[in-house]
Parts: sequence; structure tokens; C-alpha cells
Amino acid sequence: MGGSSSNLQDKHVVIVGGGYGGTALANYLKKGKCKFTLIDPKDSFHHSVGALRAVVEKGYANMIFIPYAPTYGESFKQGKVVSIDATAKKVVLETGDEISYDYLVLATGTSGPFPAKVDLSVTDASQAIEMYNSYVDKINAAKDIVIIGGGPVGVELAGEIATDTKDKNITLIHSKSALIDNGTFNDKFKKRLREGLETLGVEILFEHKVSNLDELPTDGSARCTVQTDKGSTVEADIVFVCIGLKTNSSAYSEAFSGKLDEIGCLKVDEFLRVEGYTDVFAIGDCSAADGQAKMAFKAGTHVEVVVKNLQLQADEKDLKAYKPPSNIMFVPLGRNGGVAQIGNMVVGNFITKTAKSKGLFTSRFWDAMGQKMPTNSKKK
Repeated sequence: MGGSSSNLQDKHVVIVGGGYGGTALANYLKKGKCKFTLIDPKDSFHHSVGALRAVVEKGYANMIFIPYAPTYGESFKQGKVVSIDATAKKVVLETGDEISYDYLVLATGTSGPFPAKVDLSVTDASQAIEMYNSYVDKINAAKDIVIIGGGPVGVELAGEIATDTKDKNITLIHSKSALIDNGTFNDKFKKRLREGLETLGVEILFEHKVSNLDELPTDGSARCTVQTDKGSTVEADIVFVCIGLKTNSSAYSEAFSGKLDEIGCLKVDEFLRVEGYTDVFAIGDCSAADGQAKMAFKAGTHVEVVVKNLQLQADEKDLKAYKPPSNIMFVPLGRNGGVAQIGNMVVGNFITKTAKSKGLFTSRFWDAMGQKMPTNSKKK
């Protein structure tokens, strides 16, 4: 990501969203490249890749929230962007504060059910940490656990619970005929995932849709009966809903209403600029650059292109086109193994554990933000 940034130094870059893409860009710009402001409603970066372990390991939640202020200082602004004036080149916060920009980078990400995500209303990391720790207790007290959704989150969550708790009846209910069946990964990969979960004792109901989803308590507060469209019923002490990711589009949906795809992502040109704009970029999950294939590592590839293009645009040079990377997915099935697909190659426990399952990249993000990762004193 190197190169001259002489003209960029005179610019102000505003980044809306402090997820994987937003923090990666901020980490680059804070090396003296230019003035920048990172805006996020939360006080801390949420390392959602490690979030599922935080509901089986007490204290791990302390390691998946990295405070913004120690890293970015006055370049961080905690707040919610409620509107954007692309003509005046400014963003407006819920407080009424206005922040002007030369370049705007939208990195608002997605939201979804706990524990993979934390509700947008929870802006204090200490509150979120309490939520995760409370779920460790709820899982330990439960006998029957139902997970709805056989995408990456549902599969990983099943693996985490089955690995760390040996006395649970875990049922995963999935509407499709194979796990992580999004048209991106091959049959061998999906078969290995199924075999891995079954080896851990997870029961999988394929091609079943939950028919009483809206009636189910999802906070573990009461035992319930999960019903499917095939007439099956499963008793549950706790239900995890692992479907329903939504694009966080409220900050930009009005300003760029004609530039949204069907799920609220921003349509971008080959340089990752919002269509029709030369000073507004979109990266990560809120960008339509990769269709609906939303993966954290792709935010990093977006950042590599955008940091280069910010410099090139400031220097009035030709921009660099984004080339989508090959599909890579590492799916931990607990801390001891998992399955991965790299290109067309499928690998198993050893490589997946070494690359991801053991540490979930957690220390990497503390290092990237220049802070020391805490140790987990509560780990059993």
C-alpha cells in the first residue's frame, strides 16, 4: 500500500464505519498519509470473526472489542451518521455535528442477530461484553440447543458449542440441501462440513424451514418448541438465529438512493467509487463490488485498492481497477479443527486450525490497531 501521497496529505478523508474495512483504511491513513476522521456509533471495533467463541469461553469477549480512541485519538468521532450532503461534501451526525470531507469512504457493514453481530443500539463495549458472558452461562445451563441457519455463522456456532460442551443436544435447522450452499463453494467442501458437524454430534435437519420463528424466544429466557414446515418439532432451551444479515444503509440510503442494489449495497464502478461520484468510495459489506459474497477478507482487498486510488485521484492520475480475489473460506468447527476451501482445493482440520480456528485472527487485529491484546484470566 505504499507510494507517494504528497497531494493526498492536503485532503481530509472521512470514513463512515469502523468495521474491518474502515479500520484497515484508518490504520493506513494514520501513518501520516493525510487528515482523516473515522466515525462509528460504537466505542470499540467488534472483531466479529471471533465472536462465536465468546459465547462458549467466559472472558473471551474482552478480546473481541478493541477501543478506537487509543488507536485513533482525535481522528475518531463516536457518533451516528444520519445524512450525507454529497454536493456540500459533508456528513451530518445525529447530534447535528457536520463534518466536511474531500473524500468520503463508506464502510458501514452489515448487521444481524447476536452472537455473530451486536445490535446497533449497543454502543458501549462493556455492555456487549456482559451479553457475551451471560450467554456462556446460558449455554452451560442448557440441555437442548437449536441453531437456525446453515450458513457460515450457523455452522461455526454449532462447531464451537459442540467442541466446548459435550453434554448438549445440538440441532441445526437449514432450509437448503447442503451447508454454506451459496453457489460459491464446491460439493467436497460442503460434504466435509456436514461430516465434521456430525462427528461432533450435531444433528442437521436439511431442507426444513422454521415455521414459528417469530414466536420463539431468542434470549434463552424460556424453553420452547421449534416447528418446521415439514412437521418436525424440536425442543430447545435456547435458540440461536443465524440468518438475516442486513446492510447498514441508513447513513447513505437517502443521499445515494439511486445507487443501491436490491439489498441496499452501494453500486460501485471498477475503482470502487459509488457510481456517478468521483469523491465517494464504498468498501466492505456495504459495497456491491462482490455481489452478495460478503466475507471479511474482501474488505481488506477493497482497502488495498482504495488507498491507492485516493493517492492517484489526489495526484490526478489514472486509477487502479479492482479485481475480485479468488474465493477463500476457512470455517472453524470449534477450536480444534474445521474445513477450508482455497480456490478449488479443500483442506481439513490441521490447516484450518493452524490458520484460523485456534486463534481466530484475534491477536492480528490488536496488533493492527497498535494495542496489546489482553489475556483471558477467566478461561477455564
